[in-house]
Amino acid sequence: MKPPFSKAKFIIIIISVLEIVINSSCTTIITYPTPPLLQTSPDITLTVNNKPVWVERVASKLDTFDYTIGLYGGRKMEDMDVASFAFTGKIKIRITAQDKIESYIIRPKSRNIKADVSGNEISFTIDSPQKLYIEINDQPHLAVFADPPEDNPPPEDAPGLTYFGPGVHNQGKIELKNNQKIYIAAGAIVYADIAGKDLHDVTISGRGMIQGKVRVNNTSNLHVSDVFIRNTKGWTNTLTNCSNSSYRNVKVFGYEAIYSVDGINPVSCKNFTIDNCFMRCRDDCVAIKSGNYELSVDSIMVTNCVMVGWSCSDGVTIGFELNGGPVQNILVKNCDILYARGGGRTGGHAPFSIVCDGPALVQNIRYEDIRIEEHVEFKSLEMIVTDGTLYGEDPPGHIKNVYMKNIVWENQDKPFIFSGFSAENKIENVVFDNCRIGDKMLTGFSDAEFRINQFAENIIFIR
Repeated sequence: MKPPFSKAKFIIIIISVLEIVINSSCTTIITYPTPPLLQTSPDITLTVNNKPVWVERVASKLDTFDYTIGLYGGRKMEDMDVASFAFTGKIKIRITAQDKIESYIIRPKSRNIKADVSGNEISFTIDSPQKLYIEINDQPHLAVFADPPEDNPPPEDAPGLTYFGPGVHNQGKIELKNNQKIYIAAGAIVYADIAGKDLHDVTISGRGMIQGKVRVNNTSNLHVSDVFIRNTKGWTNTLTNCSNSSYRNVKVFGYEAIYSVDGINPVSCKNFTIDNCFMRCRDDCVAIKSGNYELSVDSIMVTNCVMVGWSCSDGVTIGFELNGGPVQNILVKNCDILYARGGGRTGGHAPFSIVCDGPALVQNIRYEDIRIEEHVEFKSLEMIVTDGTLYGEDPPGHIKNVYMKNIVWENQDKPFIFSGFSAENKIENVVFDNCRIGDKMLTGFSDAEFRINQFAENIIFIR
């Protein structure tokens, strides 16, 4: 005799069905058009809730490199696969590789994403926007840009709008104007260097791509959002003497050149925000610089970013070129630094650093809630006052009042460098507050390798 079908079981079934219906109705997936002439990844495919999403292989145009500087894992690892889409709700991402998946890692590790692996497939769920960096076997790494839907994208015929729709746009160079709005739609790729000076109220937005550089000088209210900027030569985004400006949800891939393919460089800027951005670069992901004696650097914020210092690269550096006015009130908060590798003029890069090569006074710097993963090649941290001649012919400067709170270095083997130049040009007043290296709290100099010269003083630890 079959057991009776209880009312309680019936209610449970109804609730389960309702949950499925509600979750399905709250889920939206927006895929983007595929631009022509771009390369598709030969190694992986990707679906979101069984809906195919195009995976691009962003590849170097060089068949072989004519150098070996900072070449990690061979030529093919210089490429990067990219998948972009928008969504709401809870989604399942499924990645299918050509071969059986023997190893994988989903970064940032702080997201704590658990995956299921079966043969040549890996799957996992997310329920909020993410910028993920996924390594599978020995294939080029995959960047997944899972964005929220755009908030009121402009119509193509909006007054005063420069609109680039899906497809290829060979522009060469775009000269910015006052009050200009540029929108690059998903599925568009614009081949152009973008430049402007002495401007106000400029906006560049959209889910499309720029293949080129951005150079803007002496401008207020510059706002760049959402776009994917790829560049193979020179600093990717150079913003000089810009104020009340921002980069938000921008993705940057600087590749192919040996170095100097920095990500976002605010130079002599004030009230400048870099928020929720992804950068993988062959040189510093973010480099804050001071290049004019008559201009200061003030109130720069780098927040909620994911940084891959692929080669010759810090995550965030203040320097080297600090041959201008004071650099002060800098905040770096809630960032994940996945890699920091490559040599340099001070003996190698670090996840974040201050290298004062010039007369600037660097003060009131705060790093908070920073997570540094294991791929640190040379140093955990460096603060250096040079003689002022690495990038020019200037007198030395001064570093003081640096506060580090809730910083975690996963790699326990790399040194902390503090090197002042003289009794007048020194490093002073540095605080480690609730900072860890591996599982160990930093409570003093014996907890890690500290290399400190006689011109660094008042370095203290709080727990």
